[in-house]
Order: sequence, then C-alpha cells, then structure tokens
Amino acid sequence: MKTAVSTKWFTTIYYPVNKVARAAKYEEGVLPRLEQNEIVLFTPWGPRYSWKERGVIIRSNDKEICTLKFLKAMLSDWKKNMPEKKIVWFFLGADLYGSRINGLPIEIIKEYFFSLGEKLKDILPGSLFHLWSEFDCEAEMHRKKIRENFDAFVDARLLGRTSRTARLMARGGNPKEYLIERIAEAILIEEKLRPIKISCAPRHKDDKVDQNLPRLYFLPENLQAPWI
Repeated sequence: MKTAVSTKWFTTIYYPVNKVARAAKYEEGVLPRLEQNEIVLFTPWGPRYSWKERGVIIRSNDKEICTLKFLKAMLSDWKKNMPEKKIVWFFLGADLYGSRINGLPIEIIKEYFFSLGEKLKDILPGSLFHLWSEFDCEAEMHRKKIRENFDAFVDARLLGRTSRTARLMARGGNPKEYLIERIAEAILIEEKLRPIKISCAPRHKDDKVDQNLPRLYFLPENLQAPWI
C-alpha cells in the first residue's frame, strides 16, 4: 500500500509540477523502477571544458554547486514523500570523454573530478561517485559492437547534429567516437544498474544515444550542463 501511495504522489504531484521535459520510457521504465524497494538514480557528469577560464576547483558560487543543491532538494522531497524507499544515487564522471574525445589534459580532468567528488560528499552525502574510465574494459565489447553496426545505432540526422556541436565547441572532438561512447555507456549502465537517469542535459541531447535508459528531466535550463 505504501508503494502505491508513493507512486501516486510522484505521478500526480511531483512529476507533473516539476518536469521541464517529458520523461523517456516513463510507463515501461520509470514507474516500474519507482515501485521497487530500492531506487537507483544515475547522473553522468562531464569534465569542465572551460577550465582555462574557470579553473579546476569547484567554488561555492559556481554553477555546479547550484545544480547539486537543486538535486539535493529534489532528493529530500523524494525521501520525505517516499520514506519507505531506499534511494541510491550514482554519479559518473565522464573523464574519457574529456581525454580521448576532446583532448583535455588528463591532470586537469582528474583535479576537476576530485573537486566534484568532494562537493558530492558535502552536498549529497551517501551518493556514489565513479569515473567512466573505471568501466573502460567492460565498455569495450559494447564499443566494438556499435562500431561494427554503426548505421544501425546512429542515423545521419543524429551524426550531423553531433558534428555541428563538435564544430561549435571547436575542440577537435570526434563526433562519431562521442556517439559510440555515449551509446556504450547507456547500454553498460542499464545492464549494471537498471537505474532511472536524472539528466543534467536537455532532453534532445539524450535521445537515441541513451538507448533504453529510463530518463527524467527536472533541471531548469540555467542549471543544465554545469560543467560547460
């Protein structure tokens, strides 16, 4: 009965009021996972691309802090209204995207994600933080499959959009490798965690590349992609 009450609170009160974009796989993914005793949330986090201007240490007035505080308030609301649930939040630092795909210095990436890990301990204690490089070997089999069947995973429109973004970022990133990495990440995380993704990106940035990951969108535009 408590689970039914929790799900009703989410579907009739929280989600309609707080969403900034429609969920992905809401009926077949989000809702069944909300009904479980343990809910796993997943949020990937990019490296700080503007580190030359902003530095690598996250300061108290940085956008990252505002975003984390927003997520903390969201989690508090969920725990208050779904008290019988155990909620585990898994954050993933996208270090390989910075180093392999966009050519950021490895030491810069390490320092930034160390700083992020410390802020997570302060603002969202109990959350889990790992780097994508920790799953590098596991992800390789998925990358291989995607490369061999690239056209089955990525259409020309998505590749063109990603290529335009790469040109705008002007970092020499390889759009094809970026898409392969995103899809491999989505497949692996879905296999390992079966989470609900709480995205820090606009919905259209996740479409197709996130494959079967159920996703929710609550962050207002001014707090999205705080690492950019």
